[in-house]
Amino acid sequence: MIKKWLMLLSVLCVIGCSNEKSDQQHLITEELPISYSGTLPCADCPGIDYHLNLFADNSYYLQLHYQGSGDNSTFYQLGQWQQHTGQLRLLSDEPQQTAFQIAKDGSIRLLDQEQGPINSLLNYQLQRDATFRPMYPVTQFHGMYRFAADTGTFTECLTRQHWSVAQKAENTALESLYLEYADEQNPSLLVEVNGFLEPDMNATTSEVAPVLVVTEANNIWPGETCGQLGYNDNLLNTYWKLTRLNDEPIEVYQNQREPSLILSSEENRLSGSDGCNRIMGSFQLREDKLKFSRIASTMMACPQGMETSQSVHFMLEKVRYWQIEGKHLELADVDGNVMARFEAVHLQ
Repeated sequence: MIKKWLMLLSVLCVIGCSNEKSDQQHLITEELPISYSGTLPCADCPGIDYHLNLFADNSYYLQLHYQGSGDNSTFYQLGQWQQHTGQLRLLSDEPQQTAFQIAKDGSIRLLDQEQGPINSLLNYQLQRDATFRPMYPVTQFHGMYRFAADTGTFTECLTRQHWSVAQKAENTALESLYLEYADEQNPSLLVEVNGFLEPDMNATTSEVAPVLVVTEANNIWPGETCGQLGYNDNLLNTYWKLTRLNDEPIEVYQNQREPSLILSSEENRLSGSDGCNRIMGSFQLREDKLKFSRIASTMMACPQGMETSQSVHFMLEKVRYWQIEGKHLELADVDGNVMARFEAVHLQ
């Protein structure tokens, strides 16, 4: 009996060691950064040219060029990459995660939306480039911007990469937008900008690093942060602070509460603040549908923000849909128009 158990353990060890060795063969272990490229099938164009950069900090850039699609045929995706059971997974703000199977020869093969093999005779393989081919995305970026000592720095939300902001193009417009909302502490504030990356050589170290060239300074959201990629907060029993209302940033006035909501799972109770008075009520929730009812508030007058308070009540009455992306909650009307955006705050 003991011999049988020893033989079984030996078999399991061989299988386990074999699987471990197999997994190691399917890991990206080359010195980073590395790049992949290739042309994959396209449903309504001759093909899609893929160009993927993977960096040592687990960030990535992906360029997609749709052949024969005119001027606006190149798109960029930024995010973070992971390896899991022989797969390369790309995490971004896209609703559908992109994943590849890592082959023993170093190539990667695109997987379907369920992260399973694509059963096709067509080519879905990307080959690793012999040498790293850097790319410099041209897109809309959102991240935490800080301007201090006459220098702008930008931390991109999806990759968490840190870039200096080039002092040209619309850099001055971004600085002005920032200074409208920043205080003497020079905090990092969330901004959205159009622009592109370009290589820049450090005069001291001779190292080349990307810098951000801003071509349009779009929006600034002082009450928001990037959030956590790949993680969604819960709608219920979470403290949600209001950061945008009708696509305008929320201002919190001194000695007044910030506008906020808590949707309690206990008896579907609504509580929070409109920025001036406490609010309370109830709600009905079904899948992505949400409706508030019996909304009431205290009746205290506030020196500032009364218009915002009234807009909060008007918004709550029109809410019909909700969705969460990371730590941000969006509330929309019956036509799907987003009226308000909140950020989750985890109270101690």
